[in-house]
Amino acid sequence: MSDQPTREPRRASTYALVLAGLSLVLSLISCGVVAVAQLGDTDDALQSPPRPATASEVEAVAHVTFPPGTVFLSAVSSNGLETHLSAKFRIPRAALDTFVADGGFGAELTPGLRAVTREDDVGGGDTWHPERAARVSGLAEEAPGPGGAYRRLLVDLDAADAVTIYLRATRP
Repeated sequence: MSDQPTREPRRASTYALVLAGLSLVLSLISCGVVAVAQLGDTDDALQSPPRPATASEVEAVAHVTFPPGTVFLSAVSSNGLETHLSAKFRIPRAALDTFVADGGFGAELTPGLRAVTREDDVGGGDTWHPERAARVSGLAEEAPGPGGAYRRLLVDLDAADAVTIYLRATRP
């Protein structure tokens, strides 16, 4: 044995080591929380930013045909794993039945159904207000329509000679 007296570790260095270990554990936990939160937004991370869509893009994605006299008000799309599209347009009231029939929708217009809401606006702009319509009919497909697109409509029936249609389509 040595003639040297045994030295006990200093308390200050023990506390510093414990605090450093606790700090490391807390840092790792916070990194894990951030990573899990980012994984939850995977769909959004894989989508392109919303951009204006043309009338022909709306027709192609949603598999609809605009009747003569259509006034195209707004449309926005986002591409990624799925294509998300929202469009607002006005058509003559007399063309509504033909528009729905030509679109091959898998559901009928239902009076009072609000199948599209403010949250369905892909671009988040200030021209999308389906909640303002007093008299509405809606249509929501339960199965994918042509081209695999899921489509929903809200038809604003407030005007006498025209209807405003809010269209939401999602295509894989």
